[in-house]
Amino acid sequence: MCRLLAYSSGRAASLEDLIGPDGLEEFTGLCALHGDGWGMAWYDGEEPVIRKSPIRADSEAEYDKLAREPLGDLGLVHLRWATPGLGVNERNSHPFRYERYGFAHNGAIHPQDRLGEMLPPEWERRLGGTTDSERYFLLIMSRLEAHGGDVVAAIAEAAMDIDARYEPNSLNAMLLSPDRLYAITWYHSSRIPEAKLRSYGREQEEITAYFDLAYQASGDGVVVASSGWPQPGWTVLPNRHVLVADRRTLRTEVLPLHA
Repeated sequence: MCRLLAYSSGRAASLEDLIGPDGLEEFTGLCALHGDGWGMAWYDGEEPVIRKSPIRADSEAEYDKLAREPLGDLGLVHLRWATPGLGVNERNSHPFRYERYGFAHNGAIHPQDRLGEMLPPEWERRLGGTTDSERYFLLIMSRLEAHGGDVVAAIAEAAMDIDARYEPNSLNAMLLSPDRLYAITWYHSSRIPEAKLRSYGREQEEITAYFDLAYQASGDGVVVASSGWPQPGWTVLPNRHVLVADRRTLRTEVLPLHA
């Protein structure tokens, strides 16, 4: 399980600029539970830049430095809580990159002993790590050509395929392209790990909303993030939808994910 945050703004902005000093402290504080590493992605022109680490975010000076720098106008942040059995190391840390796309995921896909069946063999060979998340990302990428570059259609097909063949609890994810931000909601409320979250002292209200993604849009852009920290006035994304934010026009739309 992980925490996600992504943004598209009209200017180069730091994470602190986008959510404020208190928001930065509260979001970073989620690493008390989601402490198996962190990662950030942003764009230098048309090319994504990735920085990531298997170390807890609030223990690394680089995380704090990058969170306060205006890195770019389009980016994402990931705090990892590793699925048991999937190693805590840099190659398994999010975000992942393929060509000019960046991706981070929150959730677990079971059974793990069948993860090697998710991708066509030629795509399985492109893996850098061992996670279900990177396979989910590459599955979306593998469907792009068949859909003529339609990212939303590729996301929908990949999510439906995984849901039919596996038992994911959540396929929530942030996908970046040079032109757009895609915030994906796809989860099963019945599969929230309630007992584990309760053992860490989480209250029922937070547990119930654990897989929620919410966004805040304005003329300056959009920020979308996981739950667990104060988000007054934010709008919760409906399940099995994708928020699409255009990098250049800042136009935002919420679309259903279906065949």
